[in-house]
This record gives sequence, C-alpha cells and structure tokens, in this order.
Amino acid sequence: MTVKRKRSIAAIMFTDIVGYSALMQKNEFAAMSMRKRHRDEFQRSHKEHHGEIIQYYGDGTLSIFSSGVEAVDCAIDLQRALQKENPLPLRIGIHLGDIVLDGSEVYGNGVNLASRIENLGVAGSILISGKLNDELINQPQVNTKSLGYFNLKNLKNPTEVFVVIDDGIVIPERSELRGVSLKDTKTIAVLPFVNMSSNKENEYFSDGMTEEIINALAKIKGLKVTSRTSSFHFKNKNIPIAKIGQALNVSIILEGSIRLSGKKMRITAQLIDVADDFHFWSETFDRSVDDIFTVQDEISLLIADKLREHIGHFDMDDKLIEAPNVSVSIYKKYLLGRYHLMKLSLTETKKAITIFNEVIKKEPDFPLPYLDANQGYAYLGTMGMMPAPLAFQKAKTYLDTALELDRNLPKSQLNLAWISCWQNWDLEATYKHLNNALEIQPTDELYLTFSNTLTVEGKLKAALNYINKALELDPFSAMNNHYKGFLFYLMEKYNKALPYFEKALALKPDLVFPPLYIGSIMAIKGEGKQALSFFKNLPVLGKGNLTKLAGETMAHIVLGDAKNIEDGLSKLEAALQTDAMANAMFFLILCHTMNGNHEKALDLIEKSIAYKLPRVLLLNTEPILIPLRTNPRFQELMQQIFAKRNTVKVAERKYQKPLFNKEILEHYRQQLEQLMSEKEPYLDPNLTLRDLAELLEIPPNHLSQLLNEGFNKNFSEFINYYRLSTFKSKIADPSQRHLTILALAYDSGFNSKTVFNTYFKKVMGITPRTYWKSVVQN
Repeated sequence: MTVKRKRSIAAIMFTDIVGYSALMQKNEFAAMSMRKRHRDEFQRSHKEHHGEIIQYYGDGTLSIFSSGVEAVDCAIDLQRALQKENPLPLRIGIHLGDIVLDGSEVYGNGVNLASRIENLGVAGSILISGKLNDELINQPQVNTKSLGYFNLKNLKNPTEVFVVIDDGIVIPERSELRGVSLKDTKTIAVLPFVNMSSNKENEYFSDGMTEEIINALAKIKGLKVTSRTSSFHFKNKNIPIAKIGQALNVSIILEGSIRLSGKKMRITAQLIDVADDFHFWSETFDRSVDDIFTVQDEISLLIADKLREHIGHFDMDDKLIEAPNVSVSIYKKYLLGRYHLMKLSLTETKKAITIFNEVIKKEPDFPLPYLDANQGYAYLGTMGMMPAPLAFQKAKTYLDTALELDRNLPKSQLNLAWISCWQNWDLEATYKHLNNALEIQPTDELYLTFSNTLTVEGKLKAALNYINKALELDPFSAMNNHYKGFLFYLMEKYNKALPYFEKALALKPDLVFPPLYIGSIMAIKGEGKQALSFFKNLPVLGKGNLTKLAGETMAHIVLGDAKNIEDGLSKLEAALQTDAMANAMFFLILCHTMNGNHEKALDLIEKSIAYKLPRVLLLNTEPILIPLRTNPRFQELMQQIFAKRNTVKVAERKYQKPLFNKEILEHYRQQLEQLMSEKEPYLDPNLTLRDLAELLEIPPNHLSQLLNEGFNKNFSEFINYYRLSTFKSKIADPSQRHLTILALAYDSGFNSKTVFNTYFKKVMGITPRTYWKSVVQN
C-alpha cells in the first residue's frame, strides 16, 4: 500500500544532548542513563503538550506540533524538568515552516532550518526562528529576545534567531552561539555632533542638530535608529568606532561637527561602516544659520540616500524634516530649552520650562515648546518632585494648546498616552494613542510607555518584551535599564533585578528610583542590618525626596526597632502636608503593610485612589504588598482602579505594499540590465541611486526595491558588481597592463581605493594584487 505524502505547516522541534559523544567515550553507563532520562521526559512533555514524536536518533530527537505556542510551552516544560537536581545539558531549536510528511518521515526546508537553529544553541537554551517569533508576538506569556542574524549552513539568506526567556531557561549571549553572527545591516547610530565653535555655549546647538537628525532618520520604516540617550552616552569619549558599533549593535555610525561663526555655519558629516571601519561617505555644508531648517532636511535626506545605497532598500519620503514657522533665533532658544530638559533633574527641568515659556511668549503658535513644557511638568509630577495633581493640571494646559496647534506630532500622541494612563486611568485611550504614535515613529520612549502600561495591567512578561525593545534602541538609557530591573523586582526575581538597578545608577548616579528597590530587596529578604546600613549611607536625593527616610523606616520594621519605627512613621505622616504628599502616601502604604497594620495601609490606598495618585497603579504587583493580595478589601480597591480590563492590541507598523507585481518587476529588471549594458552608467564614479532612477525613469523608492527584490542587492553592491566585472576584463586585456591596479579600478568606475580594495576582497576572497599576479602568470 502506497502512503500518500502530506504537506502542512508545523512547528518543528529538534533537541540533542550537549557533550553526549564525549561522555559516551568516558562513561557509557552514565551516557545511556542520561539518554533514557531525556527520552522519558521528552515523551511525557510531548504527551502533555500534544506534540508528535517523529524520530529518535542517538542523543537527539525530532518532533512536530500543530501549534507554535504549544511547541514553546513543551520546550520550556522539558528544559525545566531536565534542569532539576542533576542538570541535563539539552539544547532545543524550533522553527515554524512548511514540511512534507511521508509515512513516518518528515522533510523539507523547514526541517533543515530547525536543525540548524538547534545546532547553534547552548545547554539549557531554547532557540527559535524569526518566523516562529512573529507568530508569538501576541502571546504575552511567551517572552523572547533577538540574538541577531546568523549565516546558517546551506541557507542562502541570513536568519534571525531568538532565545526564549523564562524561569530556569539559559539565556545565552550572541557571542556564545556556534554560528556566524551578523548585525542587522539596517541599523545606525548618530553620535553627538562635535561643537567646533570658539564659544562652548553653542553646544546646545550641536546637540539640537544631532537630535533633529536622529528624529528624522527614525521616521524611516525599515531603518532601526539608536535613540538619543545611548548615542549621547558616547559624547566626549575617545572610544574606537568599532567598539561603539559593537556596544550599540549597529552596522553604521554617523558622526560630524558644527562650527558657528556669526551667521556662518559649517557642518561636516560622515558615514562609517562599522564592520570594515571605513568612511564610505562624507560631506561638508557651508551655510548661513538662517538656512538651518533647509540644511537639516538636506543633510537627513542625503544621509538616508547614502544609507540606502550602501545597505539596501527602505522606503522614504521626499521630506524628513518639516521646517517650523518660526525665526532662527526662536528655534535656537527652543533648542536651549531642550538641552536643559534632557538633563532630567528638578533644577534643569524647571530651567527648561522657564525657557519654553519665554519662547511661547514670543511665538504663541509654535507647538513644540508647549509639548516639552507638558513633558517637563509630567516628569515632575510622576517623579514626585511636585504635587502630582498640580503638576498634571499644569501639564494638561500646555498639552491642550499643543493639540489645538498640531495634533499629529508623535510627541502629541505619546503625551496623550501618558496622561490617559497616569492621570485619567483610561487604558483603552492609552493604547489608542500609543498605537497612533507607533505608526508615526517608533522610539524607545514609546516602547517604555507600552511597558509601563502593561505593568499597570499586571502583564509583566509582556511588559518585559517591550522594555527589551526599548533597550534595543537605547541600551544606555538609565531609565530603560532601571525599568527592566523594576520588572524583575515585581516578578520577585531579585537576583536578576539588581544588575539592572546597578547599571542604571552607573549611567545616571542621581536617578532616584533604583536605591529604593535595591534597599527594598534587602528588607524583603529579611536583611534588616544591611538595609539600614544601605539607606543610612544614601545621600539625600533632593528636596522632598523621602527614599532615605522611608528606607530606614522599613529597615527598622525588619529589625523590630519600635522606637525608630514610630519616629519614621511620624515623619512620613508629617510629609503628607507637604509637596511630597504623593510619595509620603506611597511609602506609608509600604511601611504599614510591612509592619502588619494592614487596615491602615488599606485606608491609605483608598485615599490614594480618591486623589488619583499615579503610583497607586503599581500597587497590585508590588511584592511588599503580597500580604494584602488575598484581602477582599484590597481586591475590591484594585478593581476600582479600572472598571474593565482592556485586551492589549498593539498595532504593527505597516510597511508599504510591494511597488511591483512579478510581471512589472521582471520588465524593469530587464530594462535595467539593458541600461547597464548599453550606457554603462556605473563608469561614473559619482553615480547615485537617484541618478540611476532618473535614467530608468522611475522613482528612487521603486529602484531601491527593484534592486532588493529583483537582484537581491543594495545599490552599492549592484553598481560595484558591474565595476568589478569591468576591472577584471581590463586586467585580462594585455593592452591595459601598463596601467596600475588603482588606475584600472578608477577607469572601471570605483571612486576610492578603500571602497575598491574592500569590495574586491569581500567578493573574490583575495587581494587585487594577488588576483593580478595570477592573471599575468596564466
């Protein structure tokens, strides 16, 4: 009887035991016992999670699942079971793809890919493909992290690999994996432009220019741009470009300088390929300061063009920066306000708000200073630096005016989301504004706010997923690192939380939140003496900051020191009559809960809800309040905060539909090949993507996508392919041998020695001189 082949989509899982062969040679009995334990747990977990076991081979297995979620759940279950007592070094790889079932056998490209991914792994880990990860994106219980792109054996294109994050699962660094890792090529960091002016006070202007370019490039869908905080982490630091690129995980670095002299302005900019450490584009712009808006857009577009030529297709608009309808002097004043606002302290924030008010007085129709003043007051209120109701009232006044002037700015939507969550407690509106902002421009601030909102809902694993996205864009943000530590704190994973709190403080020593949670972890663990010593040695973190007082009080509660407990509680009670009322209320709730006075804590929670104090939104997941969680009154109070729970629906950032169908793509592909053959435009060393698009009579976006989909090349690779072919034909021609190698390269269209040598060696695997010698000898 002939068995029919069946084709289907399945989650394909491979497992094997790391070091099994070596153990088999050393101790056959131990190896066989290990394999039996593996298979016993494998069978149990597959039965529970509806997996179909296809094959056992040596120390390995192959199985399939109809559900990607069940495959990952099974893998987590299996790894946890095998890590108990004597850990068994198992690695697991899973891919979602097309398979062919032929009787008891299964094969297909999906099977090959799953096998390659499993072979990358380390003991205790679960690796999955990008395709499977896409299917898990709306599964908040499954948390993953990208490890980057890898060249896998016998696979044409690089593959993005993710690691599953869960309790008991090993999370390897990318460098620990066994494959050849590739950076995502469409990534860039803009380093702070150096202020070359004689007046050092002009630094705010160079910082502002850098920020504008970052924001402009971040609008391009398909290009991942490192956020401001992480780029500015390297300001005034003499660190090699390769190390900066590695730290930020980017393939391209933009650096530059600005010199102001009267009304004259000189801007230099250069793009550096991190992998090869060479400058593939540079330009100097001599302009009048009066042309600042035009030159910002000009530079951003030119940089985007050169990036697209070098790293491949992405769609971009004809304009990236909209010039505000204000004078240059007003704009410079606004940049000065931004300079102070980004320092994130009470004094600097107040100074920034003062400057924004001066700008508003002179230009009442300019929306940006309203948005930034709103951000300043929201920051002061949320951080407890001024009474939250007063701060939010002031913030709303500025935001209302900004929205009347321009509702579609990304900052408008982000600020609306912030107020909807922390002031209005309206999650549905919060997600609506966040999704609107995501469509306009994804930023680390946006992902952090997604994470904040999910935390409020108690969806901590989903929140962790979004803070990981924020950290990808801004790994040196103190707030992002703190918040990841905070999520681990809420999950009661204290050992995982501490390194992130410590990194946050290393990045920003005056950040007010990490010390509270570092000391709280000591108190929760019952380490009263250590907690007391920690809080006593803590400096006063600013006027009205109660962390030191509250921390010492919590430590005294752990130690059972009645006199000091009473003294601390009295001082916190007194603070309820000051501007620090919101923080005092929060700390009193924690202290009374720790001290066993649950009714008093519940009374204060009820008052906090009545006042709509922001930090009450986080009480439901606070570990110190675990004793209250089973209390019916506490449960009722938590239900009051949100009458209904909203299901999170995060909009995906949509890319433009393909510009070509297959027939049109093939038509233009043939036209381009004919153009390259007949007119040889590649011989022009200054040829740009826009020039070639004009010759082909199609828009630049269309040509970029044509090269990507029709030739699987970016512009530089495509043009240099023709140049290299021309160079090789010239080398083979005896009549050309009187010319130098570099002269032949220039005659072939290459525009620099570095570009020629780098491309030649990359494609041919040898140097041009070695190639020349081999041709001459033959």
